[in-house]
Amino acid sequence: MMPKVSRPRWIFFAAFAVAAFVLNWVWEVVQMPAYAVPARPWGAAALAHVVPSLGDVALSLGVYGIAALAAGRLDWAARGGWNVYAAAALLGGAAATAYEWKALGAGWWSYSVLMPVVPILDVGLWPLLQLTLLVPAALRVAVWWGGRR
Repeated sequence: MMPKVSRPRWIFFAAFAVAAFVLNWVWEVVQMPAYAVPARPWGAAALAHVVPSLGDVALSLGVYGIAALAAGRLDWAARGGWNVYAAAALLGGAAATAYEWKALGAGWWSYSVLMPVVPILDVGLWPLLQLTLLVPAALRVAVWWGGRR
């Protein structure tokens, strides 16, 4: 038997997922010139970023889950204090770095000359900033939309 999820918690997670999708989809489309991929018409490129954006939603939910486990509370972000956003940013950046290492190592993609690369980490700046900035931003939207309970 599944536990009953309260409406506010359901609203929070739905808002978090939708915000993460929209923010990441826009970011994916905008950063595309920094990757070495064949040119496509805008509509095809926009559609092609739906699946990667869903992957970013999964990573964002994973970041939330890891933080919730560490905090020992599923609603750890409900108050939305600076520490919530800082933790989300740090975990988002770590997830982005790990995923870029995996993707680059596996040859899933490569960077164009337009991608600034972060020294020592050897990953692109735009994908590193993506989850570092957008996980806390999606949390902020979810806290605002779901109400501060």
